[in-house]
Amino acid sequence: MKKKVIGILVCMMLMAVMPAAAGLNCDTETTETKIIFNNEPEPEGLLDKTIMRGVVLFPRSTFGGEFRFFALRIHYTTIHMGGIKSGTILLRSITLPSIPNGFIGNFYIIGSFRGNLDAYT
Repeated sequence: MKKKVIGILVCMMLMAVMPAAAGLNCDTETTETKIIFNNEPEPEGLLDKTIMRGVVLFPRSTFGGEFRFFALRIHYTTIHMGGIKSGTILLRSITLPSIPNGFIGNFYIIGSFRGNLDAYT
């Protein structure tokens, strides 16, 4: 008897929540994937932070402190004062001004650094 009453209450709660959830809209500004290819790098803000993960080839650091790799597929998320921007980079050579914090393997990278990844592609 108790299981039947609890089941009926759960069903009533779900029926009340489903119309409310169906009316919600997803914010398309934060879920869009934008890749901008410019010759001019975007200015990096004081609070920009980029988290990236993906498959890379030839990761190496240079004598000037730069970090270079060839991105087969990199997914990145940049957090800045204006919001969150994410995207995917395919088949590009990338040079970063410093070595990212995180795991850098022979074929995979998971890391974060200060700045915007679009400025360095």
